[in-house]
Amino acid sequence: MKCLFLTTEADAKGFGRLAVKRFPDGDSYVKLPCDVKDAEVVIYSRCYPDQNSRLVELMLAVAACYDCGARLVRAFVPYLPYARQDKRVLEGEAISARTVCQLLRCTGLEELVTFDCHFLKRAGVFEYEGLKIRNLTAAPALLEAAKKGLHAPLVITPDQGAAYLASGERGSHSMKKARGAYVKGSGTAYRKVASLSADFSVKGRDVIIIDDIVAGGSTMLRAVQLCGKGGARRIVCATTHGQFLAGADERIKRAGANRLLATNSIHSKYSAVRTLELARGSL
Repeated sequence: MKCLFLTTEADAKGFGRLAVKRFPDGDSYVKLPCDVKDAEVVIYSRCYPDQNSRLVELMLAVAACYDCGARLVRAFVPYLPYARQDKRVLEGEAISARTVCQLLRCTGLEELVTFDCHFLKRAGVFEYEGLKIRNLTAAPALLEAAKKGLHAPLVITPDQGAAYLASGERGSHSMKKARGAYVKGSGTAYRKVASLSADFSVKGRDVIIIDDIVAGGSTMLRAVQLCGKGGARRIVCATTHGQFLAGADERIKRAGANRLLATNSIHSKYSAVRTLELARGSL
């Protein structure tokens, strides 16, 4: 069976480029670049930013492959949008992670390959809402980059949910976090960090704080402040998915972080690890 690699991304050398345009009314137009009949197809797409449109474009591309005779289609999406909405906090809320995965499965997608998916909490192969998900982790590569220039760093995660990111590090620790209620009177759905605590010492230590995602940055900021108050010598923050919304990176640095690192699952000036290179053996 021949294997074809298609993409919408400029950094994927050797991949066929999908044609993606807009109709005058704003609907998405997707066209395959080659014959896919009887082929196994891998589609590489960053579905963030502009996640609502880009998820639809991915679904159209998968469906087009099957319509044109592909035997099976897999997708590599380094950051899966909506992955943090995997539980209902308030009555009536949509569980968006579930719906997105259901829609992808309905296109016939054979497997989704991604990095540090928020609702899976560990690396491995899973089935979620009927969709096979291969969840890779960027933690080893991020930690290798973060350790440069540090002396025997202590690796910390800012909550128990991210503990697997530090599982290979001797003496690693996780902070304890509690989320508060949704902020009222705002058009943005946002829950504050109610509390963050640590039952371990960082005094005089170089510290690496690693998490799967930094969006608004409140969790990472509180973790940096806690380490600073605890007497940490140097603080490096690492994340797989660096959204750094509304100046979150600058707030984290002002709080005491000496350096920020992320993968390029979402492009930023802190991208130090290339996800496509890490994932090639799984595609």
